[in-house]
Amino acid sequence: MVCHDRRIGPAAAGLVLVVIASWNEPLSAQDTDGADPIPGPLVLELFSSTRAKGLGGAFWAGEGANAVFHHPALIAGEGVGGSRTKIAGATHLALSGSRAWLGGTVAAGVSLLEYGTSAESPLALPREASALIGGGHMSASEYVAALGFADEVYGVDVGVAAKLIGQRLGGLGGNTTAVDVGVAKSVGRVVTALTVQNLGRELKLGRYEVPLARRVVVGAGTAGRAPVGPLDIGGAVQVARERDGEVVPGAGLEVAWWPVQRRIFIVRLGVVRVVDGRSSPLTFGFGFEGDRIRIDYAHREYSHEDLGASSHSIGIAFR
Repeated sequence: MVCHDRRIGPAAAGLVLVVIASWNEPLSAQDTDGADPIPGPLVLELFSSTRAKGLGGAFWAGEGANAVFHHPALIAGEGVGGSRTKIAGATHLALSGSRAWLGGTVAAGVSLLEYGTSAESPLALPREASALIGGGHMSASEYVAALGFADEVYGVDVGVAAKLIGQRLGGLGGNTTAVDVGVAKSVGRVVTALTVQNLGRELKLGRYEVPLARRVVVGAGTAGRAPVGPLDIGGAVQVARERDGEVVPGAGLEVAWWPVQRRIFIVRLGVVRVVDGRSSPLTFGFGFEGDRIRIDYAHREYSHEDLGASSHSIGIAFR
């Protein structure tokens, strides 16, 4: 990512106004009891990047097409990638690709979550990954289809992603649209990013209205790994402010060793704040990079209502 020392300009100023509006906007949709429903669906908060999962949820600059789901200003490069995550009986699949277009980079991706649940209304569906452990007799699915574009404006990388969001529970189904907007800038070897996610109308399923899980996310990470003796080390940190007011920080460290040129073995360790339940705050993962391919694995332990399960994520990317 190359940035020049110019003024941030109107694009970043507009994003600041969007952040302020999204931070203070009250929830308008209400359930049948008159209480504010919990924002959703869950698929909006699950990472499609296996690498980020191993780093405590902190998104790493240079992920390319995967950024279309998380930080559209970081969309860069050309390539395709996908991931598969299992949490008990739930499955999360993601696929994305990017390429150069009109002087910038365009990316497209699809993220799909399928699980069983005992919920009888969309308002009672899981809103945290650990709640997927319980399962149930009802079949539920959630998806996001995203199309994003990033380019440099006044020395700052600016990105926008349009999303089609859908959810289904039994015979109920509905969809809505939303937009993510963000900016990113390199300062030395550190890349910083600010993104407002899921700006859009409620998701309607029959008589139910579910507000979107709007988030303001600030992240920073090394532009690459720096050599330290025989190893290369890098890291990333992220702080997300959820629509319900919770602040969720996460951070991770990546250590790489390459005994042979272009054959890189990677270990990742991460930590993330646990808001609800008794899920583990620790994550870890492994990776391998060779020529134009990268293979990743990430692991985290979840628990919910005295039930426990391991989350296993496998990702592959070609560039």
